[in-house]
Amino acid sequence: MNDPNAGQQPDHLSVLIVEDEATHQLLIRKALSKEGSAFSVLQFARSSEEAVRFAKQMSFDVLLVDNRIPGARGLDLLTELRESGVTAPFVLMTSAGSEDLVVQAYRQNVSDYIIKDSGFWKDLPGVLSRVIAQDRAKKREHELLERLERTNGKLDALHRSTEERVEKLRGEVKALAAAVAGLDAKAREVVEAHIAAMTALL
Repeated sequence: MNDPNAGQQPDHLSVLIVEDEATHQLLIRKALSKEGSAFSVLQFARSSEEAVRFAKQMSFDVLLVDNRIPGARGLDLLTELRESGVTAPFVLMTSAGSEDLVVQAYRQNVSDYIIKDSGFWKDLPGVLSRVIAQDRAKKREHELLERLERTNGKLDALHRSTEERVEKLRGEVKALAAAVAGLDAKAREVVEAHIAAMTALL
């Protein structure tokens, strides 16, 4: 059976990785650079300042951020990026997880939360792919809802405009009907025929 996806080019996904530990950078690069991987752009930042600069220079499909980086906590960086207009999904990494951190992360709409245990990097391709897919679906849904609202607004305006025109025509018909009384029989017959035709359209 033929594969419907055969011959199609994979998604070219871009990731901003904010991680200052060289060993973890290598592990993350290894996990996301395997042959056939959809992650074609891996931009590493070693500090919050670098991350902000890269995020302003180009758009990324997902942000992968360690919570302990030079210059700021990962969650503080998230706040700064959101305020600057960055909307890409945010995945937080931490070496020492806590319930408080998890609560803070999800309050700030972090898409996922990864504990940096001995094999954390192996799960990154699946986690990031899922997060990106969910984000795209959410944005697509939001876009469709906005389009629906705009369409409904246009329909409402058209309906109001149509009602106004109908009321105007009704007024004209009434005025014509009142004027018919002053016409002779033949002229009245012609005008009444026109009035009947106009009334049928209302």
